[in-house]
Amino acid sequence: MFGQSSGKVDLPSMPATLARIIQVTNSPSATSEQLANVVKFDQSLSTKVLRLANSAFLGRRVKAATITEAVVTLGFSSIRNLAASASVVEALFPRRMFVGFSWRDMWTHSVTCAVSAEAIYSAMGCRGSSESAFVAGLLHDIGKLIIARALPQRFLQVVSAVRDYNFEMIRAENNILSTTHYQIGGDLAKQWDFPEMLCAAIAHHHSPEDALEYEELARAVYAANLLAKRLSKNYITGVSVNVSIKDVADAAGLDPRDINMIIDQVKRRLLQCGDILSWGDSMPDIEKAA
Repeated sequence: MFGQSSGKVDLPSMPATLARIIQVTNSPSATSEQLANVVKFDQSLSTKVLRLANSAFLGRRVKAATITEAVVTLGFSSIRNLAASASVVEALFPRRMFVGFSWRDMWTHSVTCAVSAEAIYSAMGCRGSSESAFVAGLLHDIGKLIIARALPQRFLQVVSAVRDYNFEMIRAENNILSTTHYQIGGDLAKQWDFPEMLCAAIAHHHSPEDALEYEELARAVYAANLLAKRLSKNYITGVSVNVSIKDVADAAGLDPRDINMIIDQVKRRLLQCGDILSWGDSMPDIEKAA
């Protein structure tokens, strides 16, 4: 049922629905009806697919009334990415609270990073769909979810080290776990058969130069992570992160004036992301220290 990451942390197996969706979308002869039939058997995913197809996020004028119409609207790649994102929420987000840590705020950070990565990737003039940047930004911190579920006491030690000693999370993870969330996240992405470029962006969003041929995507997520920290509330209480416009610009290789325009774009785009942000409504908030 479980594999192990390079850091010897148990990795959950891929949800059956996601495995079937990946199988269907990888088939050159698959039809929209076949994919819709897989989605229909997962009630939670069906709801997300239909709502997203009709949301302001896509701006579709004619509403999709059925899952098949939603699949046609979104496309195979989008359905696969949506299924992967939804599966992460359903299977990995912890159901318990941790002192001083808000999963709801972390989800808001993740969505903000996704929107920022999409905008930055486009501004960098990269070839390829910016949708990949959105998904990579959304899932960049999945390693933190795995640590919290597999090693909750160690995760609490990491959070405490960040809060009490003002450690960066990566430093705290290395000290306590001898691995990091991005290494574990990259291992899960490979095990769950994510596209190679997503695996690279998740595994190297703190060191984009190591992503090799996917450096541009990893760099967009790296810069987007910084911008999300500037724009969204920190999910660890009592910890402030000071990120300047220049920091984001340097990370992306853009002019600071470009980042100011991107910020305006991100704020507008977030207003269209209500359906995706709402996935965090049921997530645990902060447990108060006794």
